[in-house]
Amino acid sequence: MSDEGGNGMGARFNNLTEGLNPEKIDYAKLVNNIWNYLRSYTSDSPRPQFSPDVLVKLFQNSNEVLKRDDMVVKVKGPAIIFGPLYGEGDSLITLISLSKKLPPEVTYVFLGCYLGHGFAQLECLFFLLAYKMLFPGKIILLKGHHEESISMEMLKVKDWIYGRGIVEEVHIENVLKEMKETCSSMSAAALINSKILCMPGGPGSLMREKGLKHLISIKKGSHSIGEKKLLMEASWSVLLVNESQKDMHGMPFFTGQQATDFCKKHRLKCIVRGRQMVDAGFLSKPKEVLTLISAVAYLDNFRNYAAVLHIEKGKGRVIRYKMEEGEQLSLELVKPGMGRNAVV
Repeated sequence: MSDEGGNGMGARFNNLTEGLNPEKIDYAKLVNNIWNYLRSYTSDSPRPQFSPDVLVKLFQNSNEVLKRDDMVVKVKGPAIIFGPLYGEGDSLITLISLSKKLPPEVTYVFLGCYLGHGFAQLECLFFLLAYKMLFPGKIILLKGHHEESISMEMLKVKDWIYGRGIVEEVHIENVLKEMKETCSSMSAAALINSKILCMPGGPGSLMREKGLKHLISIKKGSHSIGEKKLLMEASWSVLLVNESQKDMHGMPFFTGQQATDFCKKHRLKCIVRGRQMVDAGFLSKPKEVLTLISAVAYLDNFRNYAAVLHIEKGKGRVIRYKMEEGEQLSLELVKPGMGRNAVV
């Protein structure tokens, strides 16, 4: 591929790992470099570039840290919950800025789906893994369905890695391998103040049968078939907003009433989840379930808000913003593309 800017006429690659020692990564510098790239990005910007050696070490080191988190991470004190990002780096840094509180003052809980078709297809994940290394107990990364190995193949993540200036096949394969292993070590859920259950998907049929304690008891590492199904439900389960919809093509799901019953059974105040696009940035339906999305104007075909939930002293406050320019496009007329001038 060309090493010129996004329009083929500009500067060369912008190496965001330049000067970083793979054996002793300066994570604060890496976070700052990616933040500045996300903040200043335009479609004509130089393409982001990464050293494969730095990425491999980032994955390996963060993998070891993620393994130490429980499968259901217990969080105390104030927390800010982020919904799916889908690679929309501008949404990530905007919501962090609007929240006005940073770790270690507050715990950030992310509901998965860091990878996606925004312009920062990979950079959201890289940023959050480096941030995790700076504040291991204050950055909670849950595994969404986009972080599953099969999803990475469907998303063609190998092409995205190639688009970051990593062109040798052996390096591409090594980076992808380490990425998959790191994402597999992410937790399934988080429990805030013992009352608010956060997970990307929701309580599917097996989770409703086995209960929350069974999910909590699962250890990181190799899993039985039943445990894999339970973890898959935590990432993939869909809320049936319209309970007359019965054919989910094999996808795990739950109804509003089932979520209400689950919360009552486990003495939960609510479930905070991602997984589905909601126009207002959040949807409270039923009252025990809050669905969040943190990718504004998803795929450029919607004009949805991006939102986060700030939990403090037993109260929740939604922080959100919206892009005003342009008109919403109909999915019947326009095939969903890549959001915000994707790099690849």
